[in-house]
Amino acid sequence: LKRLQAVPLPTVQRIAVPRSMALRAVGVRLGAAARIGGCGLPATRAHLLRSLLATSQTGIAARSFSSHSDFEPKSHVKDASNDEVQQKLAKLVKDNKVTLFMKGSPDAPQCGFSRAVVQTLSDEKYDDYAFVDVLKYPEVREGIKKFSDWPTVPQLYVNAEFIGGCDIVVQMHKDGELKEVLDKAR
Repeated sequence: LKRLQAVPLPTVQRIAVPRSMALRAVGVRLGAAARIGGCGLPATRAHLLRSLLATSQTGIAARSFSSHSDFEPKSHVKDASNDEVQQKLAKLVKDNKVTLFMKGSPDAPQCGFSRAVVQTLSDEKYDDYAFVDVLKYPEVREGIKKFSDWPTVPQLYVNAEFIGGCDIVVQMHKDGELKEVLDKAR
């Protein structure tokens, strides 16, 4: 018996390729001998096609994670009472003249919309405001949407009144209305 010399498979790079291109690439490699998991067995055409079909639409193989409970997603929201979060949000908005719920901080916004609101407040020469990074507090991120009945972040509050999100704040700035609202809070 003559053994086939096993050819190691190339390392997988994390690039997104269309599924049709991935099928063509695998079809080219099917002619070469391959090892399955280092056991020395030649890979079959059916095995390689099954593994390809297990990939996502972009051609990247699905990642399998450990089933241990330490690696399960954990929610901080499910343990917090909805009423408790809403009460804390109401107190926070009431205790500060101007409050901005945003992604990131004014020095390092984590989203373009939050950056736009911070820039608008800066253009209005208003720097004395409280901010809450909703990325650090998932219960606040979900709770603020219910609190204001507004589905997106950032959200600006002046004198405990909801002003709006990015589009509304920027438009109010362009129309000169935001200056009037902020002057009441100075």
